[in-house]
Amino acid sequence: GAEVTADWVGRFLDAYRVELAAWVDAALGGKPEAPSAWDGHLATVAAEAGVASLHSGARVVIDAGERPGLYDA
Repeated sequence: GAEVTADWVGRFLDAYRVELAAWVDAALGGKPEAPSAWDGHLATVAAEAGVASLHSGARVVIDAGERPGLYDA
């Protein structure tokens, strides 16, 4: 087990460091990356499934559908 801090920042500090380091490396390399519209779609689908699960009390399967080819560029 590990200590779980009451402050959410402490729980995610390592993840934030890794994410920021990856962004800095990409920016320095001239290829900064950012979330795409597809990422937004996936977040929305997951959130909708979470709300449906809260209302029904049951597990809800997340189906994002096929990723359109326009995101492969």
